[in-house]
Amino acid sequence: MTISVEKLPECKARVSVEIPPSEVSTERDRIVAAYAAQARIPGFRPGKAPKSAVEKRYGKQINEEASERLVSQAVQKASTDEKIEIIGISKVESELFGPDGSFAWAAEVVIAPEFQLPDYEKIPVEVPRNEVSDEQIEDVLKRMQQNQAEFVDVEGRAVAKGDVAVISWKASLDGQPLNDAIEEDVAQLAESEEYWVKLPAEGEDDNFLPGFAEQLEGLSIDEQKDITVTLPDEFQPESLQGKEVVFATTLKGIKEQQLPEIDDELAAKVSEGKTLEEVREDIREGLKGESEKMRQNLITNQILAHVGQNLEFELPEHLVFNETQRQVNDMVNESYQRGADQSLIEEHQSEILENAQARAKVNLKTTFILEKIAEAESISATDEELSRQIAMMAAQSRRPVKKVMRELRDQKAIGNLRHDIMIGKVIEFLRDKVELTEVDPETFNAQAAAATGADQDSSES
Repeated sequence: MTISVEKLPECKARVSVEIPPSEVSTERDRIVAAYAAQARIPGFRPGKAPKSAVEKRYGKQINEEASERLVSQAVQKASTDEKIEIIGISKVESELFGPDGSFAWAAEVVIAPEFQLPDYEKIPVEVPRNEVSDEQIEDVLKRMQQNQAEFVDVEGRAVAKGDVAVISWKASLDGQPLNDAIEEDVAQLAESEEYWVKLPAEGEDDNFLPGFAEQLEGLSIDEQKDITVTLPDEFQPESLQGKEVVFATTLKGIKEQQLPEIDDELAAKVSEGKTLEEVREDIREGLKGESEKMRQNLITNQILAHVGQNLEFELPEHLVFNETQRQVNDMVNESYQRGADQSLIEEHQSEILENAQARAKVNLKTTFILEKIAEAESISATDEELSRQIAMMAAQSRRPVKKVMRELRDQKAIGNLRHDIMIGKVIEFLRDKVELTEVDPETFNAQAAAATGADQDSSES
């Protein structure tokens, strides 16, 4: 077998292969023998048909299978001899069985990018110390206290800060009922019979429409008032963004929030008979666990940023295209989940595409680097690790392992799963290479905020 490889720009190469008749004949004989063992040809007992009869009946299929096998062998040999990783075949230029029984094949193939691995022996990583303050614990206890609050009716006075106002309203835009003024269905905003609105006390955030709650202050039960609100720029539907909507509002009731004491009785109520100190300790451990997850994510992100910094190389175009499409789909789905409508997504489609392509390139670049580290360090996913992962997937979905395995095979996803396990092992390997520095959480947050501001300034300039 003679192979020549001509490297081309954009992660491509032209591979030309010439296979002599003797090698082609050997491969064809193997295929014919396999067909003969199972062929049913009239006039011959199963498995007893001569080679000439088998080739006459199944000649086309035999040639196709021979071509596939020879190409596969050629690609594997080209990868080994020329030390390139062939990802796929983009265009077959010629494929021919010669009259002498030889086989010639030429194609343009996509190859993995070539680059020198960065130093990953000492990776600097900075994370906040895993500390939980008494203030954080008290904040959680206050949220528990809020969740157990009771609301009692109040009479004989006007509604004040800290109260809950029970109201009804009918909304209008430019003098028309809101539902008539726009095409979208906004029934919940257009009218309500009994809606609870908290008038925020000092230091509390307003969780309703901006400026609405403060205009209720001083109303008495059964008193009416037109409340005008300018809807925010992120409001949905988009047609109402920045519009002044008038709410003809009636105060139907006032409720006062009564908070329970933060004591053993409250603790026992929210945590199955535990004391306040036991609940405090549970909260501390929970917060430490959340903090540790955040730290681990920070470590991973800084590892990936380190191995990718100051390293640029070409990426296969079709992989960038496919990954960009996947990122676009994810970003659009996230937008829908946040309440965005089709028109808003279409308005920002160029921005979505730009961000998706940037994400795609970073993801692919990182993946190629991690794969090369895996090769350099002989890191791979074992069959035992693969089986364990599939068993875990089956347990999580409460399905039989065999069924999950069959689905993965049908979807041709076994290779992807093995690859994901390998990448995870590479990241764990790199974790052992970090030089970890712990800093005060407030200092870390201040540095992160400054870095974010600098990134925004550089992107705007």
